Amino acid sequence: MTTAGKVTLTVVGLLGGVVAIGTLPRLALGGHGAPTPSVAVVPPDYVKRLLEAREPIFVVDVRTPTEFRAGHLPSAVSLPLADLDRRFPEIPKTQRVLLYCHCPMEEIATAYVFLFNNGYRNHAVLGEGFQGWLGRGYPVAR
Repeated sequence: MTTAGKVTLTVVGLLGGVVAIGTLPRLALGGHGAPTPSVAVVPPDYVKRLLEAREPIFVVDVRTPTEFRAGHLPSAVSLPLADLDRRFPEIPKTQRVLLYCHCPMEEIATAYVFLFNNGYRNHAVLGEGFQGWLGRGYPVAR
C-alpha cells in the first residue's frame, strides 16, 4: 500500500498475515505513477523458527563479502547489494526469499522494490536486519 510519497512497511509471517508498522519515503521506481509495493518485514523470531524447522527459505545477505565472511545467517547466500542488478536471476522465483543486511531500511527496501519490479512476489525483509539477529544471540555461520 502507498500513501502520497510513502512506502508502507508490513510485518508478515514470511508472506503470511500482514500488519502495517510504518512508512518510508517513496522509492524511485523508474516510472511516473508506478505502483509502489508494500515492503514485507519478517520478525527475527519467526525467521529463526522457520530455519530451525528447516523450512525452504532462500536467505540473501546483501552486505559486502567481507561482512558476510565475518558472520551471516545460517544457509545465507552472499549477494551484495552492489551486484543485485546483475545477479538477481540467481534468486529463485518459486521459493520464499528473505533479504537482510546491516543497513538503513531504505537500502534494503530498495532491494525489495528492485526484486518486485523484476517479477518477484515471494520475498520479505528481515526485521531489524543482521543487528537484530545478533542482538538476540541467534546462530551465526562463518
